[in-house]
Amino acid sequence: MGTTQRVASFIVNSRYEDVPQPALDLAKLCLLDVIGCALYATTRPAARIMIGVVDELGGKPVSHVLGTGLITNAVNAAMVNGMLGHLEDYDDMGSGHHATLLMPVVLALGEERHSAGKDALAAYVVGLDITAYTTISLGSDHYAKGWHQTSTAGALGCTAAASRMLGLNEMQTRKALGIASSQAGGIRAAFGTMTKSLHPANAARAGVLAAKLAAKGFEGNPDVIEDRFGFFAAFGENMAQLSNLPRHLGNPWAIMGQGRDVAKGVTLKPWPCCGITHASATVIGRLLKQHAFKAEDVESVDMVTTYNPSLMAANIRWPKTPLQGKFSPWYTTAALIVDGKLDIESFTDEAFARPVVQELLKRVNIVQDRAMAGRPSRSAGGQEWWDITVKLKNGKSIVADRLEGHGDHYGWKDRDAVFQKFKTLAGAVLKQGQIDAALNAVMDLEKTKDICEVVRLLALPVTPEDRQLVR
Repeated sequence: MGTTQRVASFIVNSRYEDVPQPALDLAKLCLLDVIGCALYATTRPAARIMIGVVDELGGKPVSHVLGTGLITNAVNAAMVNGMLGHLEDYDDMGSGHHATLLMPVVLALGEERHSAGKDALAAYVVGLDITAYTTISLGSDHYAKGWHQTSTAGALGCTAAASRMLGLNEMQTRKALGIASSQAGGIRAAFGTMTKSLHPANAARAGVLAAKLAAKGFEGNPDVIEDRFGFFAAFGENMAQLSNLPRHLGNPWAIMGQGRDVAKGVTLKPWPCCGITHASATVIGRLLKQHAFKAEDVESVDMVTTYNPSLMAANIRWPKTPLQGKFSPWYTTAALIVDGKLDIESFTDEAFARPVVQELLKRVNIVQDRAMAGRPSRSAGGQEWWDITVKLKNGKSIVADRLEGHGDHYGWKDRDAVFQKFKTLAGAVLKQGQIDAALNAVMDLEKTKDICEVVRLLALPVTPEDRQLVR
């Protein structure tokens, strides 16, 4: 049995009952989190552009664009909602951005087919497994090369979820994976631009389109993952391990991480910026609480890390826009010190342009540890750490304890914080009663017999004003 067949067999034969309850609980929390991100994103100019274009494209009105009155076909709805979920870079992270890939697929197809909530949750967790284990099996040099795994591996994960939602058989699913593989893409040069949010959008679109085509008999390579000119041959580098992909599917479930009782395979962001900026934000936030220094007190902030600063995901040394600031730990560090907080307002035009922030940004320095410099990805050993020192103008130095990993994040234990995050973000679009009803509906998703009941709480009534607004 080849790799693609083994993957397809897992997609088709996995059962809702096989998924541990902690995995389902975290899946619902991730769905809630990314829905909040998507709702807030509808207030942004990039979203208006995308929504307007999709409105022009038209389509059979079966699936909602979240936070709007627009109803379109499932392919377009999945594409737009994927873009909305990632626009603020406030959505979850793990081995990619899973929720903004899979939420659009299960909601768009679930609404089209009037699917039960359990079906959507099962498709979500299965799709996450495919995305995560594809990413892991491609190896870290796939990302180092310049690919964005959210959009490459994500295309397979979205296809897995879509195939589940449409009830495809094993051969149809294999062909759907073949169709989607020729649509996969997305490069890191897009980071800091509106285009990055198109990465999950395109993966979601590719997955829904591929599954729909396969359902109607459209052919794709049924062995695409292992073909000599296939997915791994094209996207894999030296660290790729094809045989690793199907080995752990469902055992353990990727959303669980390595745990059995608590799901820890995905984390949720407390700050609306690239995940690698969270390490410095974690340290600086702790130092501000401990020492209460001000921006005017700081001579320099010096960071030593395992990363090559020029190759990090967040590597924009001199950001020119607030969006680029989300991918600049130099900027996020300066903004956090100036304001004592880091939130949506930190990335407005006004906040970004402040002289005090721009001046402090010049005094934030990041260098790679000498022992790590020049080492290829395959020899880094998975090490991730940051040493940070804040030097004050009075000659004092504040040295933080070494931080390993990406820093603070939310998990299931922080669900009240995630609830509040959702309420704040959704409040930009929905009324209070609608917000509370939506939160409860998502968190009780497994009880829903028709997912349309949930999606309608996340959309706005269709009015002439709504139609005019998106044009």
